[in-house]
Amino acid sequence: MIRVAKPKNARSKRALEKRQAREYEAAKTAIFVRGPHSSQRLNVALTELNLLKKPDAISFNKKNEALPFEDTSSFEFWSSKNDASLFMFGNSQKKRPDNLTWVRMFDGQVLDMLEMGVVDAKGMAEFKGVARPGVGMRPLFHFSGPQFASPTDATTSMVAGAEGTEGDPTGAYQQFKSMLLDFYRGEELKTNQIALSGLQHVISVTAAPSDEGSNGKPTGNGAGDSLADLYKAAGLTPNGTMITSTSSATVTSPPNTLIHFRVYTVQLLASGSKIPRVELQECGPAFDFQLRRRRPASIDMLNQALRRPKTQAEKNRQGKEGAKKNIETDDMGDTVGRIHVGKQDLSGLQTRKMKGLKKHLDPNGSDDEEDEEEIEMDDMTMYSDVDDEDEDEMDDDDDEEDGEDEEDDDDEEEEEQQAPSKRRRS
Repeated sequence: MIRVAKPKNARSKRALEKRQAREYEAAKTAIFVRGPHSSQRLNVALTELNLLKKPDAISFNKKNEALPFEDTSSFEFWSSKNDASLFMFGNSQKKRPDNLTWVRMFDGQVLDMLEMGVVDAKGMAEFKGVARPGVGMRPLFHFSGPQFASPTDATTSMVAGAEGTEGDPTGAYQQFKSMLLDFYRGEELKTNQIALSGLQHVISVTAAPSDEGSNGKPTGNGAGDSLADLYKAAGLTPNGTMITSTSSATVTSPPNTLIHFRVYTVQLLASGSKIPRVELQECGPAFDFQLRRRRPASIDMLNQALRRPKTQAEKNRQGKEGAKKNIETDDMGDTVGRIHVGKQDLSGLQTRKMKGLKKHLDPNGSDDEEDEEEIEMDDMTMYSDVDDEDEDEMDDDDDEEDGEDEEDDDDEEEEEQQAPSKRRRS
């Protein structure tokens, strides 16, 4: 496992946070690598598959010496440098001509690999006068054949192709189906966020029998008495070590396993109703693949790769065990709960003590009419007290006014008496 160093600055910290698991993952990046030996048929396959993967594809221009089933260090290095988890390696040899290897990574290590031969290849340029899908569009997938069907009680490892022997080709078909969906599924979206106009092409994969073996020659159903078969029968790897749950051995697919890969454009035509009429037209590329060797994923690593981070609804959910009832998460991410309360006894509830609501002192209680009369009498006495106080205040005001008038009269009389004396002096 590649050791991940702790971030030393904010820039490296942001880069590591982008690589962490998210609720809705972005599209995976695929790297297309050419080996030291290639052919025209293999170059067409790498180029056309690269065009279907764009813009999430990286193509190496130089040829690279690599052996996926013997040494995976090169793929681990490229994965860490380019933040890519998918590889497609093409190499042509005398033993395995036109060989195409699909590699899938997890946590800096190779998760599983699938090897197939390119029997026939046609590019998009050979299909004239056909509309091609746009770059970055999400395709629809169609798998035809009983080999691709999964039973209702299928386990996760069975769906991913981690199970199956050399005599059982179901595991190879299931692994190719899982890899193909992982390659071209694009970015994960929420429900009801896929536009109908964005569905422009369909990838159709059909399982068909073939009369040729993995090397292009007719083969029979031999018992498999090679040294590698004897090792596998004894539960050992070619190096002599025991096969454990954390390590997976290379499995050779049975002969007569041919797969037809076709791409069709979707045409929405008028139908006289709201639902359009759909027609498919082949636009290329078109390939015929033959399954060869494969290395399925180990059960332990597969379980770790299939883990998903908790959603916001699961984080807000209270408790750790079981599903909580009457607890939901709204569109804003807030937890909303519903509480059912039983019938309460309100007789002993203490309320605000008001004068009009006080009970009578009689322990036997009184009638409502008597209580109303008492309330009316209290109101009358209250109003009478207020009236008496108002009258007293008015009398006091009148007395003060009378006193002021008398003082004014006395002043006028004094002035009149002083006036004749002033005249005499003058």
